[in-house]
Amino acid sequence: MQRREFLGASVLALANSTWLNSCLAGAGENGRPLYLSAAAEPDGSYWLQAFSVQLGALQPHYRIALPERGHHVAVDPARRLFVVIARRPDTWLVLGDLDSGELLQELRVPTQRHLYGHGIFSADGEFFYTTESDLRDPQGDNGLVVEWRVERQGAKPVLQREREFSSGGVGPHELLLHPDGETLVIANGGLRTHPDTGREVLNVDSMQSSLVYLDRHNGQLLERQVMPPELRLASIRHLAVNSSAQVVLGMQYQGEAFEQVPLVATHSRGAALRLLDTPAELLGRMKQYVGSVCYSADGAWLAATCPRGNLLAFWSAEDGRFVGSIPARDGCGICASEDGFLFSSGVGRIARYDPRADAVAEFNPPHDWQLFWDNHMTAVAPGWTA
Repeated sequence: MQRREFLGASVLALANSTWLNSCLAGAGENGRPLYLSAAAEPDGSYWLQAFSVQLGALQPHYRIALPERGHHVAVDPARRLFVVIARRPDTWLVLGDLDSGELLQELRVPTQRHLYGHGIFSADGEFFYTTESDLRDPQGDNGLVVEWRVERQGAKPVLQREREFSSGGVGPHELLLHPDGETLVIANGGLRTHPDTGREVLNVDSMQSSLVYLDRHNGQLLERQVMPPELRLASIRHLAVNSSAQVVLGMQYQGEAFEQVPLVATHSRGAALRLLDTPAELLGRMKQYVGSVCYSADGAWLAATCPRGNLLAFWSAEDGRFVGSIPARDGCGICASEDGFLFSSGVGRIARYDPRADAVAEFNPPHDWQLFWDNHMTAVAPGWTA
């Protein structure tokens, strides 16, 4: 794999491409998935933008104003719902209709709680799960997983806060549903923060990150993996899982700026964490920060975005072999596609990278767009006709 400019001067045209995200429920009527991402405009306003890709260009579908900066968008393809979760350490989330973009509900978490930006629906769509922190417990493992029941009030669905249980650590960030449908996989970043001090890390001297598997029905701890002592300052933040139940971990290092440590690992239940080999030169350019991770649609490749390092890196999922990287200015959001990966960036660009062909294609936005994409992008095939 050669390094190619992700956001270079030349734009490669796409024609008649069929797109498929690894977590899609099925093809839409027009064969194109809908993409959703939180974004910001130059005036400081925050939005959820839904769009599709057609003939080398981005096609807008709907836009919803957000209370503040959003982070991740979770979707339920069966019930046609989405939830936007606030960026840490904010306290709001919004529920909406996936097809029309109608805002159905805005919620706030209780006093002495804050969100971590991520959520996931159960496979049957009856429950929604978020990660939170209990600010009343400033010393213990104050990470929480909160279960919300999806109910109906009249004709509209709503989220009803149901119960909470320990995340098995401090600072839970992203959580996933295991392919078995019954297990939650949680990245406990180990970072203790408080809304009064923003995103400042308050426990660097004692932090310990962990990867945890919980029974979603009762919160029972099924398995817990921690980083080795020499990597105690590596904070597990982002996760992805393939159909073989292999989990990839993206980390952010809290140590000295000159230290070069692995930032990507994989794990399978019952095995040890596997740190992926990365060339030393690339580790330096990754700037100790992975913003998102993703598997390819076939589960064979895995990718990590490094917005601070302005690059994207790729490995073989089977043996953990490093296969290459591409430049990507502030590239962070990522989805799988039939042809590889779709990326977004904080400078407003969206492009596709095909690792097999080593080909990059950038998509033209509408002329009136001035959107700067946030850290995560979600894809779903909704069954609409554009």
